[in-house]
Amino acid sequence: MPNKVEITEAGKNIVQISTSPTTLAITETVHTVEVAALTRAVGNATLTGSIDITNTIGDALAGGTYAAGTTLETVVRDLIAPFLEPAFASFSWSATGTHQANGEQLLVECGLAASVSAVILTLSNPENFKNASSIDVSNTSAVPNQTVALSTGINPATLSSPLTISSSYVVPIQTSPVASTVTASGLYLGEDGSGSDVTITRSTTIAARHRLYVITSTATSVSSISGLLSGAQATVLSTLIVDPSTASQNLSVDCNASTANSSNFTYIIIAGAGTLGEVAAEINGRGVADYTDSWVADNNSGSGYTHTVGTASPSYKVYRSNQPGAFDSDITLNIEILH
Repeated sequence: MPNKVEITEAGKNIVQISTSPTTLAITETVHTVEVAALTRAVGNATLTGSIDITNTIGDALAGGTYAAGTTLETVVRDLIAPFLEPAFASFSWSATGTHQANGEQLLVECGLAASVSAVILTLSNPENFKNASSIDVSNTSAVPNQTVALSTGINPATLSSPLTISSSYVVPIQTSPVASTVTASGLYLGEDGSGSDVTITRSTTIAARHRLYVITSTATSVSSISGLLSGAQATVLSTLIVDPSTASQNLSVDCNASTANSSNFTYIIIAGAGTLGEVAAEINGRGVADYTDSWVADNNSGSGYTHTVGTASPSYKVYRSNQPGAFDSDITLNIEILH
């Protein structure tokens, strides 16, 4: 039996008038709409033939055509588009200065300047935002809130996605790791566009972090972090992704010719209270060795090594491989950082 969808309104409101010997019965007609012969592709029903749109309903616009192969989900979403809530699907950033993206999160380096030049928002159902309303992106951790980006008097009919909102927001310089919540907010009208204002939001963070380094060097000991970095043979990893508010994190570090060079030691340089946990090696996704005990720890007799970056002066711990050329270029090190 071919696939079909039947939409049926059951008969009701039956009136029966009886006079002997004549009976008059009045029954409401049963209405049935049948959509037949849909094929299935990749787990989703699709149209077997094209359908011309004669009347505008939602985003199904008169004069358009649904081509053969269009999914039934696409058709239904267009028909019910006026009833779907708008939403912020994702954040991304355009920034200047020292910064790094971590998913939707913007990371900046402690002690250094950074500014936001634009916030990019991916929107769902943008046509249902409230006409002439605003989309506001603010640092809601600041008191009072700080505006990061603002778009006023929006026209939902022409609202694009992704939406880029220009910004001149200067990120406050921090001397120690701290995260600020940044929230995008907008309005739509409830009750299918005829009700009162409803607020939608999406939040992420701008976080100040100290940098973690993985380098190679011919040095056998540490005099200073700046000296070690300036004398590095290669920087294998330099990242702001390490979050001191978490108990542990795992980083993947791809080794290279410099880590395999028999003249070079590999160094892991960790800021603050972070320490080195387990270190495992993989080749092509397969575990091959445990290198947890292959490091010499140097915490400068408990004092750490102070390294000045702009206005910040974090303390660092240093871990050196116990032999030069320790890691072949085809190895990936999975490094656990503990806090």
